[in-house]
Amino acid sequence: MDPVLEPFALSLIAGSSTVIGGIIVLTFRRIGNRIASFSLGFASGVMLLVSFYNLFLEAVGLLTHIELMIMFSLGAVIMIALDLVLPHIEPATRRGNDESSRMIRKGVLIALGITLHNFPEGLVVAAGYAYLPGLGLIIAIAIMLHNIPEGLAMAIPLRMGKVKPSRVIALTLLSGLTEPVAALITAIAFSVVKTNELIGSPLAFAAGVMTYITADELIPVAHEYGYKHTVSIGLLLGMIFALLVDTLLS
Repeated sequence: MDPVLEPFALSLIAGSSTVIGGIIVLTFRRIGNRIASFSLGFASGVMLLVSFYNLFLEAVGLLTHIELMIMFSLGAVIMIALDLVLPHIEPATRRGNDESSRMIRKGVLIALGITLHNFPEGLVVAAGYAYLPGLGLIIAIAIMLHNIPEGLAMAIPLRMGKVKPSRVIALTLLSGLTEPVAALITAIAFSVVKTNELIGSPLAFAAGVMTYITADELIPVAHEYGYKHTVSIGLLLGMIFALLVDTLLS
């Protein structure tokens, strides 16, 4: 197993999954609300379980409680700051004005926000892989499921703005490519120096990042589609799926 190329490849796959959201938007004129609720709930369940059962618990054995608290909080605070500056998933679910130029600007802003959000996610995959390759794979699966609705969020306003399909695909793909870049940089750093603090800190940071993304984006947007129990069922099944994957990899 290559400690640099494998986390890079995992993050490349996870990051590129934003294009799946773009393809869905271009293929289907309308996605059923119940399906959207379930899918976002499922992704939420995977993200939450991985955040605490894998990332946070693994970091507990590597850091002091103070270090753990600081890094977890830092991950959440950085994502809050990014969300305050740049739009992310939420604006794509609210189709207020369908004027083409405004929709294009909205789609580009969301693409920029997603691009910046994806950088710490690449760090997450590489840090998990450096600690345990199977953990890196589980994190990559969770992030891949999260990135699909991000691609949807980006592609919907772009298509409403009558952007060419080829450009929609290109933008959704490019937005995810900061993820493998971050993974590559992090993996190279870990191949040179690897201590408990250096591994544990990104794991706790990642738990904060993924918890915030789930609580602030995935679950609220899932409920906007109006199927409360469908979201809950999806969330529970997502947790079960993540546990099954973890069991199989163990």
